[in-house]
Amino acid sequence: MKFDLRPPRDNEWAVCRMLLPETFHNAAARNYLIGIRDEAPRIVSAAAYRQTPDAITHLRIHVVPAFRRQGVGSRIVERLAREGVGSMSGVAEMETAAKTFCERNGFDLKESLTTVEAEMAEMKEFTGRLRARLQLPPGARVIPLEQAPVDQVASLHAQHVAQEGELNQWRGLLAQSPEMNISPVAMLDGQVAGILLGKVEGDTAVVETRVVAPGRYGSWVNATLLAEALAIGWAHGARRARFSYTDSNHDTQKLARRLGAKITSVVARFVREPRL
Repeated sequence: MKFDLRPPRDNEWAVCRMLLPETFHNAAARNYLIGIRDEAPRIVSAAAYRQTPDAITHLRIHVVPAFRRQGVGSRIVERLAREGVGSMSGVAEMETAAKTFCERNGFDLKESLTTVEAEMAEMKEFTGRLRARLQLPPGARVIPLEQAPVDQVASLHAQHVAQEGELNQWRGLLAQSPEMNISPVAMLDGQVAGILLGKVEGDTAVVETRVVAPGRYGSWVNATLLAEALAIGWAHGARRARFSYTDSNHDTQKLARRLGAKITSVVARFVREPRL
């Protein structure tokens, strides 16, 4: 199979977006490549990534199913390796084929993000009891996102995205819109102590992001935000909850196990260090 790898042309962006939709909330910050089978020609793959002088990050590769296991993805990795950068990192669904591909191309697993769903009634009851037992510090309160100081919220969210955004591309969306209708903000002495961004999709309350301000961590922040979001979601008709945790977030892992939550996806971050 003849194969050409190049940036998309104007009339090819629609296909590129179809193959890598999760990257287009900030497409301007990324480079894109498409793989073309010369015989047709036909687009058989797409890749998106960010590049600095030292590294390629946020790498996402999609190969059209009919052309997998033909070395297409490996050619993309080889092309990027020739750019002269140091490390390469990206994310992939933790299904067997993707994991095997990453390992075969020299990537090591660094961390993972697990998304689960749970019945909301028990979860709401549990977090409500937990919230009732908490002693909130003086000056603490919870307000809706639209009432919070936007500069503080945006700054805190940007820090979170910079640290963890590669693992979940959708966290790059602050999305202060009516869709984020279960998004409480914890305040302490007039400053943002934590935020939860969430929305209701059908009968499911979806927690997109939870982040606590550095130096203001306390069990009251996470527990209060989650309890508040679930109560609002329930009032909006949600009866299931979907949320994510990293492999280092033991409190949320324990909550998921206690509630018998069902795993819906596992996304992993892989890193390929320079070869000596």
